[in-house]
Amino acid sequence: MSDPNNDRIVELEGRIVHLEAIQQLLLRLMSITHPLSNVLAQFGATAAQEQAMMQLLDELAVSAHSLERDSQPSFDYFQARVGEILPALQSDSEFLRLLIDTLRVDRAAYRDLHDYMVAHDWIGRSYLRVVESEIRNSSV
Repeated sequence: MSDPNNDRIVELEGRIVHLEAIQQLLLRLMSITHPLSNVLAQFGATAAQEQAMMQLLDELAVSAHSLERDSQPSFDYFQARVGEILPALQSDSEFLRLLIDTLRVDRAAYRDLHDYMVAHDWIGRSYLRVVESEIRNSSV
């Protein structure tokens, strides 16, 4: 006689596998629409700025896999380089968060970079910078 709880668990595990397959398909389909390029264009990036941003992200994607802690990218470096590439968006934390979020649905190498950024709380750090800035501005 089979255990109804065990049968339910097996059924749910099968559904999870199916949902994960659908999710991967959707991510692949979304990535062919070049979401990162679209976000950069929406914020007024030129072709040269887009190319520079892609080079930065490629560099970060490689260094995120480094086993040497000193070689791994930092949020401060990322923020500074984004500011150099897109000076008009230098202190726009909403843009930084959108940029990081967009990496999740772009090509596979950027998905890994997104996972690294999330694991190292880069999104939380961008919120913290906004709060610190607001505190400084309110005390002036």
